[in-house]
Amino acid sequence: MFKPKFTITPKMNSTVAEIERLRTLVSQASILPELEIQLRFRATVEAVHSSTSIEGNPLNKQQVQKVLHGEVVTAPDYAIQEVLNYKKALDWLNSREQSDEPIKVDDILHVHSILMDKLLPEEKTGHFRPGDVYIVDEIGNEETVRYTGPKAEDVPKLVSSLIQWISLQVKSSLHPILLAGLVHYLFVSIHPFSDGNGRTTRLLTYYFLKTWGYDFRGTLSLDTYYMQHQKQYYEALSRGNIFDDRMQADITPFLDFFTQGFLETANHLSQYIKVGKIINEEQKPLRLSQEELIILDYAYQFGSVTVKEAVEILSIPKRTTQRRLIRLVEKDVLMMKGEGPATQYILHQ
Repeated sequence: MFKPKFTITPKMNSTVAEIERLRTLVSQASILPELEIQLRFRATVEAVHSSTSIEGNPLNKQQVQKVLHGEVVTAPDYAIQEVLNYKKALDWLNSREQSDEPIKVDDILHVHSILMDKLLPEEKTGHFRPGDVYIVDEIGNEETVRYTGPKAEDVPKLVSSLIQWISLQVKSSLHPILLAGLVHYLFVSIHPFSDGNGRTTRLLTYYFLKTWGYDFRGTLSLDTYYMQHQKQYYEALSRGNIFDDRMQADITPFLDFFTQGFLETANHLSQYIKVGKIINEEQKPLRLSQEELIILDYAYQFGSVTVKEAVEILSIPKRTTQRRLIRLVEKDVLMMKGEGPATQYILHQ
């Protein structure tokens, strides 16, 4: 049975407490139904794009959104397949969340079979790896082994033991967010598959957070944080070069990274939801179009947006884009800074 070593620091407790405060705010927020639908789709696009991008998928977020809408994009077949598979795996986990039965080994294998469909040979899809696995860094013409997973014959027992361990921890006093972080670390350390381990780990982390009530109404995705802090993400996971070392290591640094990422993501989301609840002088909710929400999302992520940037992300004519920006200024959602082509649109204070 697993006995991960970690310390719940005062900072960690404070971070979790703030997440709980934001969770309450989001759960009680009176969000327009159409905005909540858009927020959920936004979270899906972010999860699919970021998690596949970490593994080298070349599609940008706008292309991923088009693929999920059934539109044609010019990209390698494998890249489109990865995106479609990830969305399909997400959908399956969302449907399974309705079940009262705890997740089983066969469920995890099924997620992998969806995720790697048409990307791996059939004998490796939805099956534990038949041999040893190594994570290799390429430096120049040389390869350095960064991590060696447990022996292949140990993998089925390790995954089964992890599921049993999770079921016991759910009944303990350990906070669900910390438990999700531990599951993330332990599963990726087992590295049970020939390929697709990182994506499967992130999907399972999402699933457990959703099951335990920490998906913020289906509008929260941690994958963008992992992607934006990819170097720190890998460093926090690298607590040893072999499996036994990782099981003996102090994994407090990864839990620090995980909880801080959760808080930053939750903060970003709560600010975004506040925009969806903006009211006018008559105290009526302001209804924002999909294009206006995309502009706001960009402004939140990067601090401001210009006409040129908005044209690129919306793929609509410049004149139409300018009208969208002016509407947001008139609604007191955005404010203008500067003049001429260099004008920036920033969030209204």
